[in-house]
Amino acid sequence: MPHLRLPVLRRPRVLGPSRRARWRRRTLRRALAGLCAAAAALLLVGLVRPPPPATTSVVVASRGLDGGTVLSARDLQAAEITGEDAPVAAVPVDGVGLLVGRRLTSRMEAGEVVTTTRLVPRSSVDGAPPGTVAAHLLVADAHALDLVSAGRRVTVYPDTGGAAVARDVLVLGVDTPGKASFTGSLPGADDGRRGLVVALEPADLERIFAGQRPDGGAPTVLAVVTA
Repeated sequence: MPHLRLPVLRRPRVLGPSRRARWRRRTLRRALAGLCAAAAALLLVGLVRPPPPATTSVVVASRGLDGGTVLSARDLQAAEITGEDAPVAAVPVDGVGLLVGRRLTSRMEAGEVVTTTRLVPRSSVDGAPPGTVAAHLLVADAHALDLVSAGRRVTVYPDTGGAAVARDVLVLGVDTPGKASFTGSLPGADDGRRGLVVALEPADLERIFAGQRPDGGAPTVLAVVTA
């Protein structure tokens, strides 16, 4: 019976006792150590790196628009900006329908974020902060109204003297002798007396009108611009 000759299994070149095998094992260990170090570094960078800033979709001007332009859908488009770059009064994309038909107070450049502060108020009440009411106050010194405009803030004093009856009051509109302008002014009273429309807290409103004149006339105030 012939003798079967079994194949000889050679040891892997990296497991042998030879000098070359030891060199291969040492090189392999160094390569594995380098790969582990690189993986650890990448993992650490991923943990330390801050997440990308959150973005929000807002409405911007699709082209340059002059002041007084009545906005249409083709004047507006959506854009993604980071939350920290979004103006406080920016209009979200889902509110674009509320902008169509509104008039701009001043020029806007292409890509500029559309804000509610750049729109002409629909009425003197438009723009009043929540929780306030719009009230028309007669001003004792009509010339002082030349220093006041919609959007400014004033301190209101009784014309008879004394402490302020309302502070940091938002002006919504100012009476003018002629026609109303598109910047938020209001037509003047028929008797020539001028005043302004302001947003007042209910408590301030009651305090002011508590000073109604004995003849039944509306109280007259002095308005000092503060901002």
